[in-house]
Amino acid sequence: MRTRMISASGKYLLLPIAGQLRMFPPSGKLQILGLYRDEQLLEELELNLSVSPRAWGVLYLEPYAGQELELRLEGGDESLLDLLEVADEPKDADTLYREPERPLAHITPARGFMNDPNGLFYYKGEYHYFAQLNPYGFVPGNTHWMHMVSRDLAHWRELPYALLPDETGRMYSGGGIVDENNTSGLGKDGEPPIFLFYTAAGSKTHWSKGRPFEIAAAVSTDGGRTFEKLPENPLVPNILFMNRDPKVVWEPEGENWVMSIFLDNDRYMFLYSKDLIHWDQGDVWEIRGAAECPDLFCLPLDGDETKKKWVLWGSTDCYLVGHFAGRRFVPEGPAVEGCTKKLHSAYSVSAWSPGGYAAQTFTGLPGGRVVQVSWIRTWTSRGPFSSCASVPSELRLVSTAEGPRVFFWPVEEVENLYQDGFSFENRGLEEFERIPRQALGEAMDMTFRLTVKPDQPIAFSVRGVLIVYDPRLGRLMLPSGAYDVGPVGDTLELRIITDRMSMEFFVNGGQFQISLATVLDPAQTGITPVYLEPGIGVDFEVHRLGGIWET
Repeated sequence: MRTRMISASGKYLLLPIAGQLRMFPPSGKLQILGLYRDEQLLEELELNLSVSPRAWGVLYLEPYAGQELELRLEGGDESLLDLLEVADEPKDADTLYREPERPLAHITPARGFMNDPNGLFYYKGEYHYFAQLNPYGFVPGNTHWMHMVSRDLAHWRELPYALLPDETGRMYSGGGIVDENNTSGLGKDGEPPIFLFYTAAGSKTHWSKGRPFEIAAAVSTDGGRTFEKLPENPLVPNILFMNRDPKVVWEPEGENWVMSIFLDNDRYMFLYSKDLIHWDQGDVWEIRGAAECPDLFCLPLDGDETKKKWVLWGSTDCYLVGHFAGRRFVPEGPAVEGCTKKLHSAYSVSAWSPGGYAAQTFTGLPGGRVVQVSWIRTWTSRGPFSSCASVPSELRLVSTAEGPRVFFWPVEEVENLYQDGFSFENRGLEEFERIPRQALGEAMDMTFRLTVKPDQPIAFSVRGVLIVYDPRLGRLMLPSGAYDVGPVGDTLELRIITDRMSMEFFVNGGQFQISLATVLDPAQTGITPVYLEPGIGVDFEVHRLGGIWET
């Protein structure tokens, strides 16, 4: 073990992080960095340091301002401890959010590996977005909660990490809620308490060795800027081995707070509370093929506020529709298979689902809106970050021949990113060659309405990605496989949002939605007809999208 004393005289401790695409670092490379004050362990990081780093990680020193701290490094080349720097500016201050690899219109972390959305809530004109984050690597690990805020659901500003790992484990997924009526009694100075419920993932670090997975919470009384972990933690002690991912909502008819958690396999449990502190175990439900990260939200069926239904959502977009009868959830039909399950592929047994994963909805949105964001699992080999979030989608519950189904559509706030645009109606395929160059780019929002003729496939490419619709089978064929999108009648309406490392598809007014996690060629920004029968009418609209970052 090598040690070093530093003074927290700057804002940051900068760490040179090696590039890594494998889940675990090469043998002998894993290093444990401990940050100590007077023999007390404050933070513990798993690292792969390098003299030729892919990026410089940022550890915030402001909580320890002016203090003398000890660094202890174990494993690998311990002499790399000397490379760490105390500074007032990150190494990448001049290029941050402007890197050529970074998506323009999708949330990405400043640095590190981001995955599940967490704790989304709205309060006093601000949207708060959190996500699982490894600030010190490019694979899962060191799980913090990233924190971003927005006033228009389109432009975002990143704040310091909201939750840091501690002796109870890594900070795994959970949900956020504003306790408007102060049912917890933790409000302060007229501010309602804001809760982040999280999974304390014990035994995932040296620091938490021997600890189980537990459900805990942190509370903010300053409008969601800082969060303090509750002394009452854990609020829900371990039930089963890796129980996790609490999502909490208010259920007004029963006047209960309801928490949904993942138990194991495809099973979820509901817990109930009156004060957000004390929780009673309730019913258990299974959603086959769903796995972890539940979401729970309420939608009016066909917009009728007298017919509200609750949706229990699994991480892979399978879900149950039902209602609550007191402290019990009552499904109103079998589990619905999500869009990602409508895949036909030679590799379907082991296919890596390209769709958005671990989706979460915001709580507390005005007007009863339900807006959901998912994790798009694009792994990158360049830049200071990896993976991105989806464009926020507004959800509706619509009656269909098969029963109530969730429909998805990009939020109208996407228009806040619109720059140059172009459109035409009822023209031939030659019009694609006349799209003005300024309307095309790496990030675009485009809508196609194409005449469908029986037995005549439609094929075209967007940014070099081949897209085929086969009306005989009712399937949309993408590089990841063929998907059942259902009948579309005599018109195929297809909305596509594309960016540097993703493509999102919305069909049939949002009945079908899928994402492709793929790094796209920056030189390929055009739209090319591949197979369209002469006489097929095309309506088309495209808007180039600007950047989302406010710094």
